Amino acid sequence: MRGSRSFFASACCRGLFALLGCTKPTDAGSLPSASAAASVSVAPAAAPVAPAAMDPFLTAEAVSSKSIGHTSYVLKLKLEGGSVAAFKPRSKLPLGDHRYRGEIAAYRLATALGLDNVPRAIPRSFDAAKLRALQGDFAEKGLPDEDGRIRGALMPWIDAYRVLPLEEKEQRARWGVWLFDAHSIIPDDRRALLSTMIAFDYVTANWDRWSGGNVAEDGATGKLLFVDNDGAFYEWPDPAALARQRGLLRRVTRFARRFVAALRGMDAAKVRAALGEEAPGVPLVSERVVAGVAERCAAVVDAVDARIRDAGEGVTLVFE
Repeated sequence: MRGSRSFFASACCRGLFALLGCTKPTDAGSLPSASAAASVSVAPAAAPVAPAAMDPFLTAEAVSSKSIGHTSYVLKLKLEGGSVAAFKPRSKLPLGDHRYRGEIAAYRLATALGLDNVPRAIPRSFDAAKLRALQGDFAEKGLPDEDGRIRGALMPWIDAYRVLPLEEKEQRARWGVWLFDAHSIIPDDRRALLSTMIAFDYVTANWDRWSGGNVAEDGATGKLLFVDNDGAFYEWPDPAALARQRGLLRRVTRFARRFVAALRGMDAAKVRAALGEEAPGVPLVSERVVAGVAERCAAVVDAVDARIRDAGEGVTLVFE
């Protein structure tokens, strides 16, 4: 599910697979909302998080808006003070009443797992009447709450965002060798940490990664970005999609040591704590979703351990 790509440069393969960092950004904003769902379709930025009183993404009001979504409703907002963000509000589109939560959930879970590759996504609400005045199609597509505000996921804008067309046949053949053939040589400048993304997508049950344009790079830093996570955190993941993801995961021969270590400790209690609330007393996802995420974390660990038993730890946990 993709938002407008007008601000994304065309993909190139140079610097494709940047080494995943282990910084753990914290979010001073309110926590995410009820029910299980999926994610957003724009490229937000993993910016350092300031205290709430100083962070415009938590407090600044919108002064202009432009609709940029294709299959989902996404707005490019300019905020007071000049900051720019993508905002995915609750909408009248299919599943649009909860899809924004998946982007928030993906960011929070990635942070708990020591990954900074899912762009920052925070829960925000705006006065629906003010957004309606700024945005011509808001009345048709937006879905405000009864209190006159509209909730959604706000994601700081990435100016140097570049789509990486990894789903294209030629590219899949190239990175597939690095991940699926334990004897292949991985170029030093391309740390093949796509295995982390494949495992992360299975954990979140994200069926939409390979539909086109859902992997990106921050051109300013070379960091690989896991974007457009709105096919994740569904209450009832599609069994066929999960089976395909399991099949892909089982072919992977190389994994990141720290990521696997983080997965080992991710039980239901820790998943619940990581995903948190959208508002006090309102969980971001249901208990069913929490349990599913925890079960899939354990399943990834089992797959890695099976690989270690077959091939050895040294050739399995090859990335830090």
